Amino acid sequence: MPSRLSFPSLGLSLSLSLVLALAPVPRSIAQSIRLPDIGDPSQAYFGPDEEQRMGLEIMRQLRERGAVMDDVQANEYLNSIGQSIATYADQNGVPFTFFMVRDSGINAFALPHNFIGINAGLLLATQREDELAGVIAHEIAHVSQRHIVRAIADMKRMTLPMAAAMVAGAALAAASKQAGQAAMVGTMAAGAQHQVSFTRANEQEADRIGMQLLVRAGFDPRGMSDFFAKLERMAGGEARNRVPEMLLTHPRPENRAADTQDRIEIPPMRRAAPRDRKAYELTKARVRVLATDDNNSLIRDLETTLAKGGYASETAQRYAYALALRQAGRYDDAQQQVNRLLRSDPDRLAFRIEAAELALAREDRAQGWRLFEEARQIYPDDFTLAMHYGRALATQGDPKLAMRLLQPHLRRRPNDPALYASYAQAAQRSGDLAATHATMAEHHYLNGELLPAIEQLEQGLKNSNLSPNQEAQLRARLRQIRTEAIAQGLSVPKRDAP
Repeated sequence: MPSRLSFPSLGLSLSLSLVLALAPVPRSIAQSIRLPDIGDPSQAYFGPDEEQRMGLEIMRQLRERGAVMDDVQANEYLNSIGQSIATYADQNGVPFTFFMVRDSGINAFALPHNFIGINAGLLLATQREDELAGVIAHEIAHVSQRHIVRAIADMKRMTLPMAAAMVAGAALAAASKQAGQAAMVGTMAAGAQHQVSFTRANEQEADRIGMQLLVRAGFDPRGMSDFFAKLERMAGGEARNRVPEMLLTHPRPENRAADTQDRIEIPPMRRAAPRDRKAYELTKARVRVLATDDNNSLIRDLETTLAKGGYASETAQRYAYALALRQAGRYDDAQQQVNRLLRSDPDRLAFRIEAAELALAREDRAQGWRLFEEARQIYPDDFTLAMHYGRALATQGDPKLAMRLLQPHLRRRPNDPALYASYAQAAQRSGDLAATHATMAEHHYLNGELLPAIEQLEQGLKNSNLSPNQEAQLRARLRQIRTEAIAQGLSVPKRDAP
């Protein structure tokens, strides 16, 4: 598992927070924080199409290398925080997507097309939700302030291909330190010192704007300063290779924590409704299990902690224990823990999902479907439940029911490749070839894979049972993606549409 996003061989540390390439569009909401208009030199380098292509391509490579934690519960929790903060930021007409990175390092980063990644190690290093929100607000501020494209525009000699290579190399370092360093050597040697000095001002601005966003979203702004102070305490007196990489990859003045602390007197517009503290604690517990490389050792640690009582939240510890036990195939032991959790909090969705999936793991499908249906009565439109239940149905149960559960979310979440993949699997099992090819095409497209997307649409058009409406939709989408692929210079086979 990679642990560092810095590049000592180049004599600099590049922050993935500055990997942004956004195009100017009207403000998305009236509540956006107003900032002075200092012009937009980045427009000469990146437009909306270039930004989208770069962001999707980087995400595709991160997914290929297993760097993205594909867990709907963890990612939905991040999105619940991120979206509540992003509401008050300039989104440049592009919705934000927040995702968990399978990396133990303490870091976070932003990518083109408003993707923001949070390392598992960073979440686990926080002690309260406001600290996590402070980091997310900081990254959102980088996006809204368009820092990387302004930096690129300032570096007059950097061409778009060089910028793309720089961004991709930095992002790949999240999945492979060696690969990332190799990619960076050929693209970042020139102008490296200029980039570092430029980003110091970016970091200060992201702190300032991020603080404003926190206050407007109803989070305690002291969370940001507290977390910076914690990182600096961790760094004190330690060797460079043990310093939290967020301090290495986010250039800052030595008094950054104090500087941030000075800004917490911003008067809040309002205090948001209290958030569910258990959601934060349970997400940390879940990520701890999903990110571990040694599940057996984790089980022993959890057993010791539960026996001695040395924990901040017994519920979170017991939830992690149940997850780790199921992962180890100890289903009876896991069931005992889940039963205790449900007795203490019977309507908690995370516990109900775990109970249902545990029943399926034990091959008690009748019980599993019953538990999922009971949860659906309480949470009829919940995306997290729809994904867990839909995936289970797509592989082990009624695929047509899976399609009915997932269908509404395709309209609400058109940029989620995992959702399209799950729907396509259900459609294939149900024999709906048109839906299978259409949704697999979108899955490939959202992963930056245009040629496989084209192949899926062409295969779909060969289906003789298409309705006129289905055929028209497939042809229209094929034309769109072919046009985009040609514009990117891809070699698109010149085949007549079926």
